[in-house]
Amino acid sequence: RKLETTSAQNIEFLQVIAKREESIHQCQLRLEEKTRECSSLARQLEMAIEDAKRQVEQTRERATSRERAAQSKLLDLETQLSRNKTELNQLRRSKDD
Repeated sequence: RKLETTSAQNIEFLQVIAKREESIHQCQLRLEEKTRECSSLARQLEMAIEDAKRQVEQTRERATSRERAAQSKLLDLETQLSRNKTELNQLRRSKDD
C-alpha cells in the first residue's frame, strides 16, 4: 500500500515537474521574444537619435549660414549708409559754397 501511495505521489510529482518545465520553457520563449523586441527598439532609438542629431546639425548650419548672410548684408548696408552720408555732406558743402 505504501509503495502504491509513493508511486502515486511520484507520478503527481512528475506531472508537477513536467508542468513547471513547460512553464519555464514558455517563459524562456517569451524572454527571448522580449529580448529581440528590446534589441529592435534599441536599434530604432539609436537611429532616431542619429537622425535627430543630423537634423540639429543641419539646422545649426542653416542658422549659421543665415547669420553670416545677415551680417554681410548689414555690413553692406552700413557701408552704403556711410557713402550716402559722405555724399550728403559733400552736397551740403557744395550747396553752401
